[in-house]
Amino acid sequence: MEGLILKGVGSFYTVLDADGTEHVCKARGRFRKESISPAPGDRVVFTHKTGEDGSIAQILPRKNLLTRPAVANVDKLMIVMAASVPKPDLLLVDKLLLQCAQTGIVPALIVNKCDERERETFDAIFHQYAASGYALHAVSAHTGEGLDALRAEISGSVCCFAGQSAVGKSSLLNAILPELSLAVGGLSRKTERGRHTTRHAELWLAYGGALVDTPGFSLLETEAIEPEDLAALYPEMRKHAGECRFAQCLHVSEPGCAVKPLLDNGKLSRERYERYLLILEELKEKRKHRYD
Repeated sequence: MEGLILKGVGSFYTVLDADGTEHVCKARGRFRKESISPAPGDRVVFTHKTGEDGSIAQILPRKNLLTRPAVANVDKLMIVMAASVPKPDLLLVDKLLLQCAQTGIVPALIVNKCDERERETFDAIFHQYAASGYALHAVSAHTGEGLDALRAEISGSVCCFAGQSAVGKSSLLNAILPELSLAVGGLSRKTERGRHTTRHAELWLAYGGALVDTPGFSLLETEAIEPEDLAALYPEMRKHAGECRFAQCLHVSEPGCAVKPLLDNGKLSRERYERYLLILEELKEKRKHRYD
């Protein structure tokens, strides 16, 4: 029979069948040999006998896979930041946006904790991403601000909530779907960094789709991207790149670049462009070591 993986803990997977019954299954050994792991969001073929653990026999074709955290067949990525603390890691946000562009996932930027917003932090986020065209939501899990618009954003889609620890992903999910009662963490008093509360990715069916909470993280490696292809993953740059004098323009110091002038007319955030340069150098270094 076919089913949907809701979560995986260790070597055991919870699979939901077409009748709404949950089954605990193990993956067959051949997946390990093929270096393939089932993930929440996977559609699978499995067998199950009453009183025994089931067995996942086949993973049906995926449309995408997020590898950190491991979630398959995602429609939208809700990238959650805090309007107060912890301070937003916008380099992490940009790398998550790149991952979306590579995998065909629609991103939305969610600025939580707006009831305790620090004006400079809040304004900086909206200013730096205004030209990107990405959906931006100002919300508060505590007061309910912006939650109706967020519910409309997630309706009918498999939505994965991701971002730094302690930005309030689990609190948001509790506010949207109170029956979840997810554990909520906070900030370490010493470092003002988040304490991890979510230990694994898990799907909950809701609003005609599914919601996924994921473990928070503070570091994301850029997926393999050639330096010449990086700018095409930025919406602000992509629509002007064809106007550059050189086809392989990296938008750094090349003459006749059509992208750099955008910095002066407000169509490209200078801070976001500076992070683009950091990622570009990172990709150049990776390519250099790849061929050393």
